[in-house]
Amino acid sequence: MPDRILADEGIATAPDARERRVVWAIGIGLAVSTLFFTVLHHGFPQVLDVPSNEGIPFTDYPTMFILDLIPFVLAWLCFHHAWRRLGLYRAMIFLGGSFVFTGIEESMWILLGRYTQELQAALPSAQDAVLGNGSPQVTGTYYFTRGFFWFIETPLLACLGWFFVAYSCVYVADLILPRARVGWRAVVGGLLAMNLDLWLDPVQTHATFKSWIWAQADMINIFSIPLSNFMGWFLLIFLFALVFERLPNMEKRWGPVKAALYFYGILFALEIGILIFFGIYGSLAMRLIPEPVNFTIWGI
Repeated sequence: MPDRILADEGIATAPDARERRVVWAIGIGLAVSTLFFTVLHHGFPQVLDVPSNEGIPFTDYPTMFILDLIPFVLAWLCFHHAWRRLGLYRAMIFLGGSFVFTGIEESMWILLGRYTQELQAALPSAQDAVLGNGSPQVTGTYYFTRGFFWFIETPLLACLGWFFVAYSCVYVADLILPRARVGWRAVVGGLLAMNLDLWLDPVQTHATFKSWIWAQADMINIFSIPLSNFMGWFLLIFLFALVFERLPNMEKRWGPVKAALYFYGILFALEIGILIFFGIYGSLAMRLIPEPVNFTIWGI
């Protein structure tokens, strides 16, 4: 394979044996976990109390399979670009990290909401904003309705969608601000992704599509979408970009295997931090805002 110039002005050569092991481990891990949760979701929906899709459009298996092919194609285009620009090892780290980062974060909120009553009973002192208010009317936070392939309770199209949106926005931020510090480029990447999501989510949650359903409204909503959703998009892209920027230094210091473990360990720690942050935000919003508000135009 010919050498290629990397984004950090290094030279991309064929991955060595240790890098190939990391690439294979990530690829096999994603494939096996996706297969497992896909079978669990469709074959044994009672295990995670998957809501019924009755009345939801485009949820027959052939249609969902075809719809899943679209993000596969877009993700492959971005992965191929990342491979040529960053090398196979870093491209695979980005794919695996963004895939798992968003899959775990989304699934945590979905399952926390789904098992509100059980968590309230087990943790009676837990904050209402995190676990709900214990009311029988509260049935969850939100859930996805459509997807052929699944990772925990997040459809594969959402995980891959987060990858190609994250990679594209971070790449564009690098083009716009090539000489800026990583923090500013991460901010721009996060804002670009949040701006895209600002217009995408109202369309996807419209009755025509119902790609996901909000089971409980936030105290502050924009276009009928909880503000926390847009805050989450910015934080996820911003923090992911900051950590990924450190990957080359991690690899030089610890080697590709330990660098990958440290990278994913940091992402997992950030997952917990984001969960705590939004728990505090929700608690404050419930105390300071007497009634839910929705900032909208044209009745959206």
